[in-house]
Amino acid sequence: MQESYCESNNFATTHSIISLEDVISFALEKGATDIHLELDRPIYIRASKGLESISSICSNDMIADILCRCGITHDSWHSVDDAFTINGTRIRAHIYRANHSICGTLRLLCHANLSLDSSKDSDVLKMICEYHDGLVLVTGPTGSGKSYTLACCIEYINQTMNKHIVTLEDPVEYEFIPAHSIIHQRQLGIDVDSMSQGICDALREDPDVIMVGELRDRDTLEAALHAAETGHLVLATMHTQRAVMAVHRMISLFPGEQQDEVRSQVSQVLRAVICQRLLRWETSFITIRDILLNTNAVANLIRNRKEPQIVSIQETQSPMKTLEMAVRDAKTQYGSAQQLHALLEQQLS
Repeated sequence: MQESYCESNNFATTHSIISLEDVISFALEKGATDIHLELDRPIYIRASKGLESISSICSNDMIADILCRCGITHDSWHSVDDAFTINGTRIRAHIYRANHSICGTLRLLCHANLSLDSSKDSDVLKMICEYHDGLVLVTGPTGSGKSYTLACCIEYINQTMNKHIVTLEDPVEYEFIPAHSIIHQRQLGIDVDSMSQGICDALREDPDVIMVGELRDRDTLEAALHAAETGHLVLATMHTQRAVMAVHRMISLFPGEQQDEVRSQVSQVLRAVICQRLLRWETSFITIRDILLNTNAVANLIRNRKEPQIVSIQETQSPMKTLEMAVRDAKTQYGSAQQLHALLEQQLS
């Protein structure tokens, strides 16, 4: 690389310099989810107790190694988003410039447990995976495990059904090994120019399932709705705080004169919205889910602009449930630990 990122400072006297592979191994041993890097500064990991420093610094060689794995061979960049695999562990990398330096965040993506368990929520997800068409959304804030849940659904389909699955991702996070299904994973910026174009392409590829990493804009949503309407199962993520908010979010992406038409379309093709939160409690992760299934009654409320009334249906028709109900279930399941109850209550604010 032409640019030198290494400057000597006092940290080298108190912190060791180790390889990227060693940092990844250490983070996995600690059960960390993320690694935070800044050139010539201590490395931090996010583990059970939050952010903590390790006795190593981020070196120029480590930054160069990451950029090389991301396919960057020049210095004219401001940020880099990509994913790569080290010793069987998939890493999602974001490298950026800040503080007159180079920084990065590495998300560790776990493949070992890429499966749906035997919980009631997983039974709902398995049922959803068996739909032949329609739109399924997994929503929630950043860091709530949306990509992981979606990947578990794809792997369930892959292991149990003969399907053609096309994924559109930015970047490709979990790499699937075809089992009973054919899987083609396409990365934004490398295999396809836009998510909306990728969906249009997929319709010519005889897919059964189309997975869209995120519905970020109107063009992508419009293409996804069309794909769901034409007999394909479309799985996607979206950032919303509650399941019912996803309906409003989709409709609000369109101009006012189109919204009645979109309401009708959403009421017909939407199959389910799973809105989730991911909590770390001691050494375990707890997922709580707000589940909305598009029954005839729900579809009617969507068409008639009565989304607030959907909550009452969630409260009375199992397996649907609201976030408040999910929090109560978690309190019952995990006992009476006061700190955990406080953590759960925070998810309702």
